[in-house]
Amino acid sequence: MSDDATRTAYERELAQVIGGAARRAPRAPGGYAAQVLTRSRRRRARTQAILAAVAVVVVAGGGGIGLREALGADPPVAAGPAREATPSPAMTLPAMPAVPDPVAQVWPEAVHTIPAKLPDGRRGRPLTLLDEHTVLLETWESFEKADAVHTYDLRTGRTRKVTDIRTPKGVFASGFAVGEGKLVWQTIDKMRTSFWSVPLSGGKPTAVKTDTPVEGRGDKLVVTGGKIAFSLHEGGVFTLPLEGGAVTPVEGAGRHHILKWPWVGTPGAYTPDNEPSFERILNVETGQTSQALVRPGEEDIRCGVTACVGRGPGRKPFYRLRDGSGERALPDSTPGLAHDRFMTAQVRPGVQALLDLTTGRSGDLGVRPDAEGRQVSVQPGLDPYDRLIAYELKNEYVLIDLARIR
Repeated sequence: MSDDATRTAYERELAQVIGGAARRAPRAPGGYAAQVLTRSRRRRARTQAILAAVAVVVVAGGGGIGLREALGADPPVAAGPAREATPSPAMTLPAMPAVPDPVAQVWPEAVHTIPAKLPDGRRGRPLTLLDEHTVLLETWESFEKADAVHTYDLRTGRTRKVTDIRTPKGVFASGFAVGEGKLVWQTIDKMRTSFWSVPLSGGKPTAVKTDTPVEGRGDKLVVTGGKIAFSLHEGGVFTLPLEGGAVTPVEGAGRHHILKWPWVGTPGAYTPDNEPSFERILNVETGQTSQALVRPGEEDIRCGVTACVGRGPGRKPFYRLRDGSGERALPDSTPGLAHDRFMTAQVRPGVQALLDLTTGRSGDLGVRPDAEGRQVSVQPGLDPYDRLIAYELKNEYVLIDLARIR
């Protein structure tokens, strides 16, 4: 069979697997705000070390690394307890070219570049997309300590300050989320989490007051139905009126973490003992649950609402649906998904590509080792369902809007 025929057969089969799951399963309700995704690997390490949350995609030194988790639109879930499925025969992805075409050529409608510096000379770091043409940016007072949030219009290049952010020494604003005309975020001080809000139209931040202190370290928040829904690193999901009020535990989610609202799960993204991430998930609106199939000896399991990736015997990476069906071998990379669909992989030393598992298409991210041979890698932050991948390249930020890839 020719390479083109093999690719076509693979694309058809994988599309049928994913499409079949979509038809069989209910969809998670949409409408919740996109979350902030990206920060540097150093921020990730610090975040995990201090057990705080949320970030922005970035570039950092180290070996070639893939996307760790999924981001994106409202995927379905394979519901009910996992069956001891017999996976279909292993089928690898079609061989990628030594160097794929650049991502901007493969998906021109989804890729933008913006200057790494704002017109006033300050560096602006992308947080998330508010819509197809508006980027939310932060600027820093000192290393990774945000002091302001701005918007950037991809059509005109104009920036607008949304708000200034002031936090005490050693306290960082994180977990930025948007929804219902508001920008909200959290701060963590001495093991206690506080929440803040400002209109996206601009203004001064106001504290979102709570009836009792929130003891614990916030790991993710969303804006939904007039409320802030948040989870804690220590476990537990809660809601709080957007204008302040009573902190209410979500029934049945005492040990859970937010994955993609209304889906919460356990364990969360932080798995220091290599536990399967989001092995069990719960829809807090419908009560539906899903237990991902995990076989003895498998490692690095990272699950989303629909699918999981991990490493099997011999540390061979794989992709499969949560119930164990549709298992496929993956290119060698650190397992992880974005949008339950995308991953990064090294196509050769020093060359990373974004790979679409639905279509088999790939695009060169353009990052290369520096003059001293240090490898730069692109990886997402802790939110598996943001639509934005952003990384710095030659004094610009490359923005990839995963929601625009069809």
